[in-house]
Amino acid sequence: MTLLRERDTSTTHQNNCTLFSMRAVVLEQRERTRKSSKADIERFIEESESKITSLDSQINALVNLRDRERTYVAALRYLISPIHTLPVELLARIFELAIRDYMHVWDVFRISQVCSDWREVAHSTPRLWTRPMRIDLRKDRSGDQEKIYTDGLKTWLTCSAPFTVPISVVLIPMSSRRLTEQILGTAPRWRSLQLIYPPPWFISQLAEASMHNLEELDLGIKDGNFHNYRTEDFDLFKFTTVPRLRRLCLHINSNTLSILVPAAQLTDLILNVHCSNIALDILAQCTNLIHAALRTTGMFSRPHAIQTVPTLSHLRVLSLRFFGSEEHAMSFLDHLPTPALEELSLDFDDASNPSWSEVHFIAFQRQAPNITQLKLWWSRLTSDELRSAICHAPSLTHLELISCHACFDDVLISALCYKPGASPLAPHLHHLRLDDVGDKFTPNVLADMIVSRWRTGDELVPSHRIPPPVPHWTRVEFSGGYFGPLNGFKDLPSNVLIY
Repeated sequence: MTLLRERDTSTTHQNNCTLFSMRAVVLEQRERTRKSSKADIERFIEESESKITSLDSQINALVNLRDRERTYVAALRYLISPIHTLPVELLARIFELAIRDYMHVWDVFRISQVCSDWREVAHSTPRLWTRPMRIDLRKDRSGDQEKIYTDGLKTWLTCSAPFTVPISVVLIPMSSRRLTEQILGTAPRWRSLQLIYPPPWFISQLAEASMHNLEELDLGIKDGNFHNYRTEDFDLFKFTTVPRLRRLCLHINSNTLSILVPAAQLTDLILNVHCSNIALDILAQCTNLIHAALRTTGMFSRPHAIQTVPTLSHLRVLSLRFFGSEEHAMSFLDHLPTPALEELSLDFDDASNPSWSEVHFIAFQRQAPNITQLKLWWSRLTSDELRSAICHAPSLTHLELISCHACFDDVLISALCYKPGASPLAPHLHHLRLDDVGDKFTPNVLADMIVSRWRTGDELVPSHRIPPPVPHWTRVEFSGGYFGPLNGFKDLPSNVLIY
């Protein structure tokens, strides 16, 4: 009976929904074969099966014709669809906007696998393939996985040609040399290079490669891995065929490490070095720097042989982060002649005994009189010392204090407050950020100061072409500390006051 029910349900036609009654068919065939022998019935079965085969062939031919027509309809609809009528340049731009930075590798491959037309557009648009590429050359894949990875990497590097690409290479001493050789073949197109755990043999090969498009070089500053190698290995770190190199990131744990780069052409330097002698030795060679970020102890291993740094006449932005237990790290400033400096950041977060030296800092400011932006992290300077520092920065427009608990008090705030007929401290200040500055101030005093420097611009000189006594705030940000219920800010827009 189960078979009969299945047979009964299987005879439903899709178009007219005619339902054959299996019971009626059985009765019909029973009457037909009443006087037939078993051999006759078996012949009837063979005849019906032959008819079924003939009908199936006809049905298959019709199904094929139907499916072909459906394909025609789909193709015609595709040809008149809006996405197909877009110019290739616009479609490529849509692809570019759809790619997320943190998922760009997968996104590009997905787009290229939607259809053959999209794949052709994607493969003929090199800029889709020029976002940062992290290449992992460690031997931790099976044979099939290694082939898939290699093929995908080849596709990426091929499709990005002829444009330059930013590359990050992860290696260990047992890295795949075959794949490494293929990667080095694309070195002339590298725009930036970050090396993570580079073994000496790779550096040796890299030194022979032509990298005439390289603009940025990161030698492991994030990983601090150079101390794992012998000193003699670093003789191989020679980057001399890099005519476009402008930005260098370097981490040095040795007191004798030397890395050969065309320092005079650098404009940006990120340097993490324990010994300040080495820091000054490197800076002495980088005479065209515009931006510099240094992390050091400020301690000199050879005080008698401190390098005299030539005037860094192009340096505009300087960030110094001190670490270790050196109490007088700010003496490092004595050796940095920076007359064009505009932005200065001092960070004592990693220093176990941070100490502010007004003598060293004021001396530094006197030869850098154009500082407009000052940012201090975890400094122990007092309110008097901060006022002195601000007084020696007459062009100051930006002030940021982060975790400076001793310097921000009512005396300093009152000095910043604008009063008609008198010039306040930092008369050009229009950007103020206070983050975790302690509780040595009165919230209402702070509120009054903020308001005093907001209303002056339009209210005092509404109809004359006279510069306002102090500029309007462009940004005032409070966070990470106790500021209390600050009132009176109804006139400050929400994009200016961040509270």
